Amino acid sequence: MIDGDSLEVEGVGEVRLIGVDTPELYHPLKPVQYYAREASEFVKNLVGGAWVRLEYDQERVDKYGRTLAYVYLEDGRSLNEEIIRNGYGFALLRFPFKHLVRYRQLEAQAREKGLGLWRDQGLAEFDWILDQKTIPYEIFEMANNWWGIRYREYVRLRLTTDELGPELVKLRQWTSEFSPADLEKTLLANGWLKLNR
Repeated sequence: MIDGDSLEVEGVGEVRLIGVDTPELYHPLKPVQYYAREASEFVKNLVGGAWVRLEYDQERVDKYGRTLAYVYLEDGRSLNEEIIRNGYGFALLRFPFKHLVRYRQLEAQAREKGLGLWRDQGLAEFDWILDQKTIPYEIFEMANNWWGIRYREYVRLRLTTDELGPELVKLRQWTSEFSPADLEKTLLANGWLKLNR
C-alpha cells in the first residue's frame, strides 16, 4: 500500500488509480492532509492483499512512471468507485477518462449524504486544519478592493478580485509539484515577494 489513490500490485509495481484523488499521506512535498489516514485504511481494508484485476484507459503510464488503472476487487466492485462513493476521495476531473461523468455523480452523492470528507459540510476539515497550526495560506483584503495572499514567508500583493482566484489555483499547483527551492524561484519569478521578517 502506498496511499489512498495508489497501491503496489505484484508483477506490475505502483498503480495510480484513474479518476480518484485522495488526501496525501506520503507526499514528499506536502504534510499529511485531512482524512488521509482514513482513506488509506479504507483502501487497505478493501484490498488487504487480495487479488485485483486492472483495466486501463487511454494513458497507461503517468509522468512518474506509475501504471494508471481502474482496479477491480475480487467481488467485481471498482475500488476507484468505492473510494469516491464512500467519501474517502474526490473525483479527479483534471484529465479526461471514460468514467468521468459517473465519478462526478458518485462524488455529488457522497457530498449530499455527508460521507467521509464531506461530513459536517467541511467544518470537520476546517477544524482539523486549524488544529495543525500550519495554515497553508491566508487571504487579506487590502484597501480599495485589492487582495493579498500570504504563503509561509511569501506574499503576493495588490491582486484584483479577478486575479485572486487564478493566483490561488497556481499557488496550489506549485506547492503540490515543486521542491522548496523550485517553489521559491517560481514564486519570485511570478510577482511574489519574500518577507524579511
